[in-house]
Amino acid sequence: MNFLAPWFLAGIAAIGVPIAIHLINRERKTVIPFPSLMFIQKVPYKSVRRQKLRHLLLFALRCLALFLFVAAFARPFFAKNDRLAAAGGATERVILLDRSYSMGYAKRWDAARDSVRAVIGAMGPSDRTTLVTFTNDAAAVTEPTSDRAVLERALDRVAVSAEGTRFGPALKFAGDVLGASVLPNREIALVSDFQRRGWSTQAELRLPAGIDIRALDVADKSVADVAVTSVATNRASADADSPVTVSARLTNTGGAARTVDASLELAGRAVGSVRVTVPPSGSAQAVFTPTVVPGGVTRGVVRIPGDALAANDVFQFTLAPDEAVRVLMVQPVQARTNQSLFFRRALEIGDAPRFVVDVKRVDSLTPRDFTGRGLVVLNEVAPPGGEQGVALRAEIRQGTGLLFVPGDVPNDRVPREWATVLRLSSADPANRASTGGARLARVSYSSPVFEAFSAPGSGDFSSAHIFQHRSLRVAGDSGVLAWFDDGTPALAERQFGRGRVMVWASSIDDYWTDLPKNPVFLPFVRQLARHTGRFSDARPWFTAGDILDLTRHGELLTGLVERTAPGTEPTVLTLHSPTAKRVRFSDSVQATPLLERGFYELRTAVTAEGSGRPVAVNVDLAESDLAHMEPEELVTAALAATTTGGPQATADAATAAERERNQKIWWYLLVGAFLVLATETILSNRLSRMVTT
Repeated sequence: MNFLAPWFLAGIAAIGVPIAIHLINRERKTVIPFPSLMFIQKVPYKSVRRQKLRHLLLFALRCLALFLFVAAFARPFFAKNDRLAAAGGATERVILLDRSYSMGYAKRWDAARDSVRAVIGAMGPSDRTTLVTFTNDAAAVTEPTSDRAVLERALDRVAVSAEGTRFGPALKFAGDVLGASVLPNREIALVSDFQRRGWSTQAELRLPAGIDIRALDVADKSVADVAVTSVATNRASADADSPVTVSARLTNTGGAARTVDASLELAGRAVGSVRVTVPPSGSAQAVFTPTVVPGGVTRGVVRIPGDALAANDVFQFTLAPDEAVRVLMVQPVQARTNQSLFFRRALEIGDAPRFVVDVKRVDSLTPRDFTGRGLVVLNEVAPPGGEQGVALRAEIRQGTGLLFVPGDVPNDRVPREWATVLRLSSADPANRASTGGARLARVSYSSPVFEAFSAPGSGDFSSAHIFQHRSLRVAGDSGVLAWFDDGTPALAERQFGRGRVMVWASSIDDYWTDLPKNPVFLPFVRQLARHTGRFSDARPWFTAGDILDLTRHGELLTGLVERTAPGTEPTVLTLHSPTAKRVRFSDSVQATPLLERGFYELRTAVTAEGSGRPVAVNVDLAESDLAHMEPEELVTAALAATTTGGPQATADAATAAERERNQKIWWYLLVGAFLVLATETILSNRLSRMVTT
């Protein structure tokens, strides 16, 4: 038996307390005065004082209670005999099965499954095994079990994925499972092709001591692979019917040149083929004949004949038309001269993206004016009420952005129904002209609106003068993106449904500020409109393991979200995976990982299958690097990582703490101590009554 806190054993000295009580605290008898007999008979005087232990059982119980308390605080545990454990006993085992897509090379996956079956077949009757699969992350396929049939059935359900390899999370997961085991032997069976890119020094890896790692290598000694690594598209012009040239990059990791026939499919139809010779350990371009692409978002696929690693022989992408962002600027009935000129001209310059701006007076608005807009700007105009207000709020919930510039608009002019949309209030305009104007003292460079200005020399907002502005008071869920030098918000943002709402506290022309004459104004306005209007460049493909975030990829919703009747809830979106799994998006769920290779599809409840917005996902091309590392190198590095940062005693102490925590002997000792004290109390009470009697 060992003790986790042996210094508490010094408390055994407290056993001297009951000894002292029994020897010193003797029973005092009543002294009865009696006449002296010294004149009758001479009696010699003797003083005898005997000390002896009485009530030995009571004494033993008190000593035992103190001993149990001290032992409990010393945290005892039974240490395992490592030599006996090595010679026999049950084994807690974790099988780590690599299912990254490189395991699909040639016959690696079949060899890996055979290796796992061999490990399962060699289990002893008392052994427990957990099957864990891993790619970038690890996940248990079974609970710890001694049932071979359960493990076999679980293995049959496992398939190669589209993700890459990381050994660190898998080993850490196995260490957590084995660390909780009380069996005498603990083992990790690692089945993999041992790609070098999957291992790096894992500073956070801490395996419990006493774990054996058995490496089962299924890699081929020589590998050669041709892969499609990327696709580029070049449209002849911005016209929707202009031809598009598609080119693909092919790589060859083998030692000999390979000639392959690359084919191109658009919208499910073969449109071209080209023969390409890829040099050894090099790359080549496959350029297809320009072709006219059908309208809307088109699915594209580049293929080469399948080889030993088929996962990277097909490359999916989407080709979207050059969509312009439609902007509606609403200004007062009696607008100032060129009140919307600066903002409109800043948007109309450039084509990445293109903004199409319409300017209307507030008194000429109709509910249909808001339909299909990417951005609505209320330029010193109160949010509309009535049917127009209902229509605009419905569009915002569906994803339309709103930029509100209150200007001189009194607070009581804002309809009450807009309170839940804006979630802010403002004081009367503050005139700062007498002090030279306010400054934009701080901006949030983490926001897409300002991140382009984070590099040194990319723009100075503090040089602009704000002669007049509103003092905004925003609610807790509204994010402030810029502040004036007096600490009040200059630009605030909040989410409403799928749309963004921005409030700018000054003017967007040169009426209250000289910002429109500052060099940062043009890129600032374009970034502000791009972010508020939820525009992002159409991403042609994603990589397996990426996160699809609808708040950052608003282009995926273009032409998909149907405009619902005013006052109704937003359209429900569902993402369908290539294997027909579904993810339902809502106001609280706007992102999901993309784990499968192929075409996902975004649909609404009324979208027919195949008519939704396709999302192309390809394998992680870094996983195509089949460079091999020796299993012994990884095992040595993993075991070394368990003791990094301290001496061997640290690892031994951690193991002792794990054993003590699993055994919990201290709890039984405390219970025993209280039972002994209860017995001692009952016995002492009886002895006291006997003495009194």
